[in-house]
Amino acid sequence: MGLIVAANSSPRWDEGAGLLPRSPGGLVPMLAELLSDGGDWVCTAPPGGPPAAAVSELPGGIRLHHVALPALAAEQHYSAVSTRVLLWLFHYLLDTAYEPAFDSSFAAVWSGYETVNQAYARRLADLITQAPDELVLVNDHHLFLVPELLDQAGRRPGALAFFHGLPWCEPDYFGVLPAAVGRRILASLLRCDVIGFHCTRWARAFAACCERYLPGCHADDAGVRVGDGHRTRLAVAPFPLDTPALDRIRGESATARWQEDVARRAAGRRVLARADRIDLWKNLPRGFAAYQRLLERDPGLAGQWWFCAVATAPSRLNERTAELRRRCEETVAALNQRFGAPGRPAVSLIYPDLATSRNCVTAALSAASVTLVNPTFDGMNLVAKEALYLAEGAPLLLSRNAGAFEELAGHVTPLQPFSVAETADALAGALDRAAPAVKPPPAGLLRGGGAPGWLARLTGAVPLG
Repeated sequence: MGLIVAANSSPRWDEGAGLLPRSPGGLVPMLAELLSDGGDWVCTAPPGGPPAAAVSELPGGIRLHHVALPALAAEQHYSAVSTRVLLWLFHYLLDTAYEPAFDSSFAAVWSGYETVNQAYARRLADLITQAPDELVLVNDHHLFLVPELLDQAGRRPGALAFFHGLPWCEPDYFGVLPAAVGRRILASLLRCDVIGFHCTRWARAFAACCERYLPGCHADDAGVRVGDGHRTRLAVAPFPLDTPALDRIRGESATARWQEDVARRAAGRRVLARADRIDLWKNLPRGFAAYQRLLERDPGLAGQWWFCAVATAPSRLNERTAELRRRCEETVAALNQRFGAPGRPAVSLIYPDLATSRNCVTAALSAASVTLVNPTFDGMNLVAKEALYLAEGAPLLLSRNAGAFEELAGHVTPLQPFSVAETADALAGALDRAAPAVKPPPAGLLRGGGAPGWLARLTGAVPLG
């Protein structure tokens, strides 16, 4: 099978560290594994990177086709539309009292979004051979219009798939978009042969949006049929955990150094851990508020437990993530002033350096007696799988709104992530028990057949339900 992928992000090669990023899962590492025998990856050229016509080849045969973009169009596409509209829409993060306004300025930024999608579609059209066994896999909300543009150019591959790594919001919220924009996104995606999601809930929300906003659309658990008779299959293909990669990270000297640091900070106390990016939907403030509620009930807990919160760089830096970081730091400082002791903080907010961030996360999760994962809404949340694998049966408190919850529900304590009181009660039970409520999941569930297994689930379009 010939595989061509398109994604805004891409892997990179470092002579010292090898293929980056080093995450034991996620879109970029998984696509890199799928292309490890050679293949084509269309991606956005980094600023100051190779010219538009350049093709970079990484060790292993991955050919990166860099799409060079005008600076203004790139900013409009990534920040104005992909982040401030689509990313926040699918995570239910729009401040609808004020935004989005969809005034005359939106037409300009939407034009930039179209320009970037057109550039990707042109590069893909040049690569597509239209062989029967060819698969083009387009990824994420940055490239919603690519399927439509490929169809219009008459350059359909043997099979066209789209994977949506975010949550998909319910029809009423999706209706915040201008009607023409919403219909165009849905209609473009329905040009694909298959669309994949991390869980059944997101797939069904997409199908419901199609039925609500596209006349003549009919959806069921297997897919969506449009008026012209074309049927797009829906697949549930959650990202697997790359356990061999995680084992390698666990055995590195940098992980050992972080383990020593974690043990020193814990100072003999048990560890409540979390590891998240500083992203709005990761819900750090309510997690800290829930722990504060516990300490107010029983200040002595700070002498028995240490809350280790590893915070890595946000996926999209903007004024809202900067404000989130400031609030988290103020909250942690206040908690330590009330409940900490000299040299023994009640809570530590740890910012690992980029080079060893994965080692830090691995060390913290491995040391955890309880792990908290409480996103408001999350497409997947691979950290939940990492925690179950590394902490060897320690309780995991997991938001019902994480895509991973569907797979892991029988092995975790469910959380209502918007309720500080309910989260505090769940934490209290876990800290008191500090033992698994149920049998830990087998490694096979977390590994899920690896990248080949994930692709098989996607292209095989496993029926929902």
